[in-house]
Amino acid sequence: MQKILKEPLFHFLLIGGGLFFLYSFLNPSAEQLDNNIIRIEESDVTRLVKAYQQNWNAPPDSATLKSLLKEEIKAEVFYREALRMQLDHNDEIIRRRLKQKYEFLVKDLADSQQPSAAALQTFYEANGNLYKERVKYSFSQIYFSPDKRKKPLEDAQVVLAQLKNSPATTIDNKKIGDNFHLQNYFAERDYNDVRQLFGQDFSKAVFANKTTGWTAPIRSGYGIHLVNITAIQAASVRSFSQVKEKVEADWKISQQQLYNEQLYKNLLEKYEVEYDLEKWGKE
Repeated sequence: MQKILKEPLFHFLLIGGGLFFLYSFLNPSAEQLDNNIIRIEESDVTRLVKAYQQNWNAPPDSATLKSLLKEEIKAEVFYREALRMQLDHNDEIIRRRLKQKYEFLVKDLADSQQPSAAALQTFYEANGNLYKERVKYSFSQIYFSPDKRKKPLEDAQVVLAQLKNSPATTIDNKKIGDNFHLQNYFAERDYNDVRQLFGQDFSKAVFANKTTGWTAPIRSGYGIHLVNITAIQAASVRSFSQVKEKVEADWKISQQQLYNEQLYKNLLEKYEVEYDLEKWGKE
């Protein structure tokens, strides 16, 4: 008995029981939740079965299903007791999650709306920037490695002078430069594509050229490159027929934002908001 009294677990249970008793004593009128009945509906079982199938690609057997139900009941018991103790109060994570769930209700409403063809056309015309094709460059590159050369920049400049006096059809990029872990030719890449591959400085240098042809040596995080711009595709706006599905998706997102703003405005009218920023030197 004395050994049990010294166990940390016993102390934890004793303190926990005391807290529950104290809370019940101080809050005799705490709201009762659903008269302590836990009812597992068929929809709950279906949800558990589906979740198990998604994780294991097979339905649960009888024993597994009973185990899943046991965990579901345990979660519900702890959830209800946590609510009785108001453990959800002043919890930022719970506040954020409930806010999201409330907004999801509005999202479902927006998703259920079916816009007319005229509404989509109007939205498309008012938001043309969303459907622009960016400027795209096609180019080849010859790599000069600082690990394999003492003076990669000078070597690149020498090769560039030779290339400008040679027919393009006689140039074999792979034989001229050093091995590179990426390909030598890149077709129709926009600024962000190139930046992700070579870095911002390289991308800026390439897109600063407005004509095709060989550029001066360009530095990247990998080393030195000679770049031959073979084609420049100008920016353009995709036609409505090309982006109709995206227009509809964007329209629904905009409607959701409108619904959220209007709902918040209406709900805020029910509250009186008080705060004082004088302590922080702000009005």
